[in-house]
Amino acid sequence: MKFPQVSIITPTYNQEKFLNFCIRSVINQSFQDWEMIIIDDNSIDKTYQVALNFSIKDKRIKVIRHEKNWGIKKLAETYNQALMFSRGKYIAILEGDDFWPKNKLSLQIKAMVNNNSVLSYGDWIFVSRSGKKIYRRTFDHFNQSYLENDPPPSILNLFLTIRFDILSPTVLIKKDALLKIGGFQNGKYYPFIDIPTYLALSKLGKFTYIKETLGYYRRTPNSAWFNFAKISPSFGRLQLCKEINNFVKNQTKKFSKKLNWSRIKKEQKEYLIFKRLISSASFVFNYFVSKV
Repeated sequence: MKFPQVSIITPTYNQEKFLNFCIRSVINQSFQDWEMIIIDDNSIDKTYQVALNFSIKDKRIKVIRHEKNWGIKKLAETYNQALMFSRGKYIAILEGDDFWPKNKLSLQIKAMVNNNSVLSYGDWIFVSRSGKKIYRRTFDHFNQSYLENDPPPSILNLFLTIRFDILSPTVLIKKDALLKIGGFQNGKYYPFIDIPTYLALSKLGKFTYIKETLGYYRRTPNSAWFNFAKISPSFGRLQLCKEINNFVKNQTKKFSKKLNWSRIKKEQKEYLIFKRLISSASFVFNYFVSKV
């Protein structure tokens, strides 16, 4: 039996208005050797029906439905449930309200084969609820060696600034590397799987940064991240800072000893103060974007 090259994991909850567009962005990929595993977390709208209709027409699309809502506290379990069913050499992440440009997979497969990297990522575009482009996030102003995690785990220098983030819709991961770290990771302070997982992968090998738009990130009123950030200090950056610092100190002790922690803590503190000062404005902006 021939297995697909890429397994796409799509967790979704009450996203019937966006899931159609999300799935079509996968179907329209120039690279077609994929499977899509959609996990519906017991939605109360028509999300499951939308996913099921696509799976009937396209056998590459599989749907898993939770009998009860697992919620944000079991995100790692949700992702790892899909990982268990996946058959691809590479794992991609695409939440039900996000979407991809047509050449996303073809660009990344080629780059990862050429560079023998464990993870690739790229630029992304922040869009409103209706899909209008708000801004583009690029990373070409950061240190290139750090961006490539060369040598491992040097990308931690960027994560420690808490001004750098890898967005999940742009990510492609080697499955064997993901399995080696025990699958998707839970955070101690930060409730999402993205950063804790990428931190753990940073110890295994080089990353590939592609200076192309590889994902579109949509902000909606029901966004789990938005609901978390609006009630947390510094719009979520404080918890993220704790998560990163804890990982670097406890999991990469050899790397940690080489760092100037007094300088790092000073820069982090200054940035957190800034984020705290503008948190109200950030909330208003994100709320507006999630409505238009």
